[in-house]
Amino acid sequence: MRTLPHNDDAERAILGAILLNEEAYDSVSQLVGASDFYHPANAEIFTAISKMKENASGFAVDIVTLVDYLKKTDRLEKAGGIAYVSSLTDSNTIITNAEQYASIVKGLSVRRQIISLTTDVNQAAFDESNDIYDVLDSSETQLMRLSEEGSLKKDDFSIGTVISGVIDTMMRRIEGNADDESVPSGYQVLDRMTNGGFKPQDYIVIAARPGIGKTAFGVSMIRNMIREYRKSVAFFSLEMPASQIAVRLLGTISRVNTRNITMGNLAEDELDRVVDAANSIYQLPLYIIDVPNIRLSDLRAKARMLKREKKINCIVIDYIGLIDPGLDPRTPRHEVIAAVSKSLKQLARELEIPVIVLCQVSRDSEEKEPMLSNLRDSGSIEQDADVVMFIHRKRSLSEEDKEKLAKDASGRAVLQVTKIIVAKQRNGETGSFKVGYNPNTTSFEEVSQSEEFIEPVPPEKRGYDKK
Repeated sequence: MRTLPHNDDAERAILGAILLNEEAYDSVSQLVGASDFYHPANAEIFTAISKMKENASGFAVDIVTLVDYLKKTDRLEKAGGIAYVSSLTDSNTIITNAEQYASIVKGLSVRRQIISLTTDVNQAAFDESNDIYDVLDSSETQLMRLSEEGSLKKDDFSIGTVISGVIDTMMRRIEGNADDESVPSGYQVLDRMTNGGFKPQDYIVIAARPGIGKTAFGVSMIRNMIREYRKSVAFFSLEMPASQIAVRLLGTISRVNTRNITMGNLAEDELDRVVDAANSIYQLPLYIIDVPNIRLSDLRAKARMLKREKKINCIVIDYIGLIDPGLDPRTPRHEVIAAVSKSLKQLARELEIPVIVLCQVSRDSEEKEPMLSNLRDSGSIEQDADVVMFIHRKRSLSEEDKEKLAKDASGRAVLQVTKIIVAKQRNGETGSFKVGYNPNTTSFEEVSQSEEFIEPVPPEKRGYDKK
């Protein structure tokens, strides 16, 4: 049987460096832990040193105090005995090279963990009682964790470093050279409230009652992201097939009634506009995954693949209630949603991109503005989310409200006033603003925020240049 990768000299050198100069522990401990040592005695000694350093009494760490501590805790024999501990400072250890020794030990530790992981995956794959896709998801997650641990990046926590980074970013933005990783929604007020758009690692929840336009708002934002800002987006459409999403995109871009597009009942100018719309988005970076009731493990795996291969900037999921977490069917609904919500928040942090999730609100919010307590099935969504927004519109409008709507040449209302309520934002302001819903194209448009009337804002007056 092959011996697992390890380096005795590097492990001993780390311990020797600390015993010769205990300040070396502070830099070494950022790179390795006790579990990274191959030999149990070395792991035992490093554990003892760590506990001594953490002790409120402030133990000094050297050969004498370490041996005394190991005796009192009855761990000296497991640490190799007095002779072994004393020998650690006998080698040609160079104290200033402690971090390099730690890097060697950490790299070999990661190798051993990969070997162990692949062995476990091999056994799990042979066991047909395991769901193979759960095995895949688990292995991908663990490999990602090992990749992050193995980066060996030493953090600099000084305020000077942080300030330098902030000033550098500010100057590059002033000069127009900054690489802003924010993903704008395309709605001026919302982008202003979110300081330029949704941020990497943000978990954003957009909720509404059925029929108010969750999917339409999601598709409208995607339209803005891919056309106006050239962001790469993955859309997990669990409720509608990709063809229907494509029809909605064509309708919102061409301003042609989606029913006419579906039925093929188009006037000549409408056909031209639809073809132009199709050409304008044909090669844009939008990836639609329309798997109904997708397993959570499959969603995570596809998201990782798209981030890796397509460099996606954002994920939109329609909607959270249709994701299958693979739990026992008897699991209470609120626990199911809580598990999915927590996993999606973790996915946003793992991939370092915003994850936007559509969600339903409870029926008791009908005809009144929804609140955080109305989020359906689980209060954990509110806790997990960095941003929570509600879409609110009255199903029946008063005559006074109808007079405020923008109208076409025939006097028919083309936009319905809709309120977007930012009820929670971890790193920004809350509040509300208006958008206009066009039922013919099932899209949401930027509109004037005037209280007197609602009208579309032309592209040239928005916060971006029309592409």
